[in-house]
Amino acid sequence: MSLRQLAQDLNASCRCLRRAKNWLIENRHPSFADYVPDSPLSPKQAAAIIRYRSYTTAGIKGDALTEKMFPDTVTPNAKKNALKDLFEQHNISPEQAAQLTHSILEIFKS
Repeated sequence: MSLRQLAQDLNASCRCLRRAKNWLIENRHPSFADYVPDSPLSPKQAAAIIRYRSYTTAGIKGDALTEKMFPDTVTPNAKKNALKDLFEQHNISPEQAAQLTHSILEIFKS
C-alpha cells in the first residue's frame, strides 16, 4: 500500500503520515527494520503508522509516545526515572535509592 493510498483511506494528509513514518524509521520500530525507501508499505508498517497517528491525535507525545509504540522495550532511562520519582516521594536516601534501583532493574532483566 502506498502512503498516499493510506492517507486517502484515513482521510489524513500525506504530510502527517510521512511524519509518522519518519518517526517510526528514526526510532527503529520493528515493523520498519527492513524498510526500503520508496517501496510500498507492508500491512504491519501501515498498522504502525495508524497506531502512531491515533496516539498523537490523542495528545500523547514524548516518552509516553515511545512507551506506547514500544511497550515491550520501555527505555531503561524511563524505568530509572520512574523509580527515582517513586523513591523521592517516599523520602528514601539517594544511596539507598541507588541500591534499590540497581536491584529492581536486575530483576527486570531476568
